[in-house]
Amino acid sequence: MAKKIDRTSKLFDRRQALGLLAASTSLLGSGAALANAAPGVAAKSIRIGVLGSLTGPLAVFGSGNLAGATLAFEQANAAGGVNGRQIEWVSLDDESSPPKGIAAFKRLVDQEKVFAVFGPAASAVGQALVPTFKASKTPVFISVFSTPAVTEPPIRTVFRTGPMNDRQQGSAIADYLVDELKAKRIALLRQSDEYGKRGADGLIGRLGKRQVKLVSDEVFNLSDSDFTAQIARTIQAMPDVLVVYGYPNPSAIITRQARQLGLKAVIMGSNSAGSRKYPEIVGEAASGTRNIVTLDALPEGSEPTAVRFRQAFEQRFPDLARQGRPDLGDILGYGGALVFLEGLKRAGPQPTQEGFIQALESLKGFETGLTLPTTFGPDIREGNQSAKVVEIQSDLSRKLEPVVIKARDGGNAP
Repeated sequence: MAKKIDRTSKLFDRRQALGLLAASTSLLGSGAALANAAPGVAAKSIRIGVLGSLTGPLAVFGSGNLAGATLAFEQANAAGGVNGRQIEWVSLDDESSPPKGIAAFKRLVDQEKVFAVFGPAASAVGQALVPTFKASKTPVFISVFSTPAVTEPPIRTVFRTGPMNDRQQGSAIADYLVDELKAKRIALLRQSDEYGKRGADGLIGRLGKRQVKLVSDEVFNLSDSDFTAQIARTIQAMPDVLVVYGYPNPSAIITRQARQLGLKAVIMGSNSAGSRKYPEIVGEAASGTRNIVTLDALPEGSEPTAVRFRQAFEQRFPDLARQGRPDLGDILGYGGALVFLEGLKRAGPQPTQEGFIQALESLKGFETGLTLPTTFGPDIREGNQSAKVVEIQSDLSRKLEPVVIKARDGGNAP
């Protein structure tokens, strides 16, 4: 039995990663490629590359990307495939390393000859891959990470749906704070990397347009575990809202320490803190906190689509289910894979990479019932430009607020 992952960091166990890798390659070698077909296209199959962080500090996202895609691809194959072809997929682990992500992408394209790449799953890896994406003709579909570096300006082969990009998330959070919470004094604690910088830039830029200035702006590192100094300075600024833009583990520690030190402000988190396990990790300090989430249904929700997905996921991945999953990354990966499969379907019985790109561009308001509707177009590579807000209740359950917040400035800003 695979070793149980740590609940706080939620790192994906290496043996579980290897197990998913083995499952993902179970259909390889089922037929020779057609002589005049696109890369990865054979008479009865089409080969997809899945790239993500299955080990290392960002494994919670890569494992969700792979698990969600695996479930969606297996369900498609069980239903007869896409236009008569079975989906094959080969998965590579970038180990949460940008250089290894670049090498893995090139291997998928140059050696594995995949039709398209689903992933990667971490902002730092995606940002590093931008020059590689620009030089490649292989379509790339992103379902989990959120840096705007891969879409602003747009790259013709690169599509994203599921998460809003971080600039848009920051902007949408700003509007929510001003319009819904009527916040006057807003403080910020943000991660020092690509993820935190982009979200903070969006928040600060939009607040400036709304004539609101931050009362405090503090930075932390992903590996930090003591945030006492930053929180103490934040408390001195007397905010009515504190925005924490960071990954789940530091966000959870910040929330606990902030309450222990006496912070009374509402705490607002980013999409990354949208884990269903987050309230349990934080404890009673989580009550009343909010975070943005780019889902139409929570993975633990009672909506029929959520129940069907959860049941299928738990049956397919019992080890992950025992760890409190499916979670945010899993549902984003699965929803993204459903959109990806719809693009393949629309590409027709003789798919080409160019035809797949045009098929994705034809999607308008495509719904999965789990993720928010997807719309692409000739100049639109951000498929989702809206979000909802989750509030953690006093019993530590999560509740989606009815309000939908949107990006006000488009998805491909320079």
